[in-house]
Amino acid sequence: MNDAKRELIRKMYIALQAGEISKNDMLLPERDLAEYFQVKRSFMREALIALEALGIIDIRERQGMFVGGKGTQNVLDSLNLLNVWPSDAIAQVFELRTMIEGPTAAFAALRRNERNMAKIQDALDQLSFLRENSHPDIGSLGVRYNAILHTAVVEAAHNPVLLRVYEGTSRLYTEGIVSVGTREREKLPYEKWPDQVFSEHKNIVDAIRRGDPDEARAMAVVHLENSRNRIQGIMTDEGAGPEEGIIVSSRRQE
Repeated sequence: MNDAKRELIRKMYIALQAGEISKNDMLLPERDLAEYFQVKRSFMREALIALEALGIIDIRERQGMFVGGKGTQNVLDSLNLLNVWPSDAIAQVFELRTMIEGPTAAFAALRRNERNMAKIQDALDQLSFLRENSHPDIGSLGVRYNAILHTAVVEAAHNPVLLRVYEGTSRLYTEGIVSVGTREREKLPYEKWPDQVFSEHKNIVDAIRRGDPDEARAMAVVHLENSRNRIQGIMTDEGAGPEEGIIVSSRRQE
């Protein structure tokens, strides 16, 4: 994380603790926050997404931004993690995610209801909008809606214990990937490979909608293995090209 963003997050956290930028646990609007800290709205938006990944705030669709529950030491530990996230940890995190999310996608295909599918589709639609419109904040917003999509899939498995385990793994990954995007402003996955990442997400969603557990599991594993290769390429400055290290889906053509 660059020094300017790290400093902004620290200032925002201190202001939150002092109640300067929130009322009844609800943060001021993004525009007001940008004016308060005298930064551009795009820079403030990236800081807010990082704060959400750290658990400091909770951004709720159509409701606003609310104060989260992390203590000071946890916040400082998280900020340090964002600065020194080791590239060799990526493979370990994705190994764990594959163990959790592959079978979870299969359960989701068997157990999802209409409400689950609506939430999953909404997240996919948001990612589609960012991609089709080349949104200027596609990188940071892509991280956010990616997390929402994956969480919605886990929720569709209807296993509260599994959801709690996933949330810890997801936060670890999200904290790390946010650091990638702020380290010398390297491009994030949805900036660098929008078509590939969206296609993989769509394959998972389509399999869940069809109620096909085997295909859902397979597509989730393909996506996670490809994501691991892409992120490792970024963090080792190799910058894998569109085809390098990418597993091609064997999904049925419809």
